[in-house]
Amino acid sequence: MVKNCATCGRIFEDYLDLYKTCPQCRDEENALLRQVKDYLWDYPGTTEGKLRELFGVSHQQVTKWLREERLEITPDSSIKLTCLRCGSMILKGKYCPDCAKRIGAQLNEMKREMSVNKREKTIYSMVIDKEMAPGGKMHFLQNASKYEKHRGEKKGEKEKTSSNSSS
Repeated sequence: MVKNCATCGRIFEDYLDLYKTCPQCRDEENALLRQVKDYLWDYPGTTEGKLRELFGVSHQQVTKWLREERLEITPDSSIKLTCLRCGSMILKGKYCPDCAKRIGAQLNEMKREMSVNKREKTIYSMVIDKEMAPGGKMHFLQNASKYEKHRGEKKGEKEKTSSNSSS
């Protein structure tokens, strides 16, 4: 998919539709993030204002890195990040541990329901079998395993009759 970079406006290809920015802008952002992380490692508890002053990082950029779990705030930080579902205070990501657990459980339940629905669907087959259908006409089978079972019984009978005749 061809896109325009949200940062610089350049055109870039994103085959999997994963990015909003071009590779050059992503590289620049990753380099900036590395600088910010290194600084925070050396000076924990640095304010957002100090980061803006030193690196030119906006509040939106810091929030984005926190939501993407590329940064984590300390409990005594002036930056406040809230769970997108319940509004409780969190240190990183989009959801608090309780909401993340509930969302995960809901997704697993939906996956389970979808797999059950797939198994419940009946597959219809159309076959021509002169032994099974009078006059060798086409007919529908609701369950292919019944057809296979029937075919196996017919084969077994033929094998028995051929072994009896050869003895």
